[in-house]
Amino acid sequence: MQPSNSVTQQLHPARRLAGIEISLIRQINALATPLSVNLGIGEPNVEPDETLREFAVRAAATGSWHYTANAGTLKLRTLIAEGIRESGVGSRSSVTIGNENAPTPDPRPPTPDSHEFDPKTEVCVTAGTEEALFSIFQAFVDPGDEVLVPNPGFLSYVTLARIAGATPVSYEFDPSDWRLDADALLGRITARTKLIIVNSPSNPLGSVIDRETLQRIANAGPIVVSDEVYREIWYEEPPPSMLGMSDSVIVVGGMSKSHAMTGLRLGWVLARESVMKPIVTAHQYVATCASAFSQSLAESILSDAARNRSWLKGIRAQFGAQRRAALFSIARELEVTIPPPAGAFYAFVPVPSCDTVTFAKTLATDAAVLVIPGVAFGSLGEGFVRISYAASIEAITAGIERIGRWLRAARR
Repeated sequence: MQPSNSVTQQLHPARRLAGIEISLIRQINALATPLSVNLGIGEPNVEPDETLREFAVRAAATGSWHYTANAGTLKLRTLIAEGIRESGVGSRSSVTIGNENAPTPDPRPPTPDSHEFDPKTEVCVTAGTEEALFSIFQAFVDPGDEVLVPNPGFLSYVTLARIAGATPVSYEFDPSDWRLDADALLGRITARTKLIIVNSPSNPLGSVIDRETLQRIANAGPIVVSDEVYREIWYEEPPPSMLGMSDSVIVVGGMSKSHAMTGLRLGWVLARESVMKPIVTAHQYVATCASAFSQSLAESILSDAARNRSWLKGIRAQFGAQRRAALFSIARELEVTIPPPAGAFYAFVPVPSCDTVTFAKTLATDAAVLVIPGVAFGSLGEGFVRISYAASIEAITAGIERIGRWLRAARR
């Protein structure tokens, strides 16, 4: 029996999903075969060491399997707030959590807007940073609002704005060095601007926004969402945080990238109490609470400060070596020199193709190497591909060599 017209109509997806598909990142990764070299997925090539596995066993054996508070266990929220406080993030210091080689904190008194975050009311643990962002958009964005998003920038920002019924308005980075023009961004603000999204270090660029520019954005007026999930992955110097720069700044962070916990979905939000309340409400109806197991594991990790500093130092050293291998292979095989990424683990590389979606899909099928088309991250990404060097040096070298070999054959 064929369904009636009324039933067929009811089966149509909601209008909020019109034009929204599975991301290009996932589409490209779906083309992988056992022979593929994957330089596409943004996931650390790091496995938990013996200590992390012991922490996980302890969390499974002794931790609660029941609901936590919506905002997370108070112990974990306290550890997050204490880590931020000890790093001096809200008070002119550039020291990051667990960074034993960072500069000495600025001896000058804190800025007037410095603020110690109360773990009871100003920290919320989420099911990864993606859920954190979704909850923030649901908490604050109405149909008809505008959301300023980076171009190139992480593709979820545009999609989350559209799901909320808002209009994404892009602000551009200079392709010559991927530097942000603060005047250009501030010029995009209108009476309808509800959120400004900032991501530093950037996915897909690996670039870092300087403190002065971040402060100008914080002072602009609209709510600012600073996605700092890559903040612990840096090379020459730690990137500044927006935390504490103004009452309207929301900082999103987590352990997916820094601790290779992508599948455990553990993130957090920090914001002033008045800003946090609607976020926790939205979070309750999206996830109820983050995984109790993941929270218990995170408590063990963050409670051992010395061990955590050692872990983060090792992670940065590993990605530093992989970055050097990637830049060397890109220069040799692709005959391109790009500025070294200051953070995260991505190289945004120009390629001789105006249709990078076709280019990336062809590489996946013909050269068995996965990279992400730059246009997935915005219009300014056309003509580039994102290469993730969160892979072994052998995979990085082999994958970029395959790209070079394919390009040379295509030019013949």
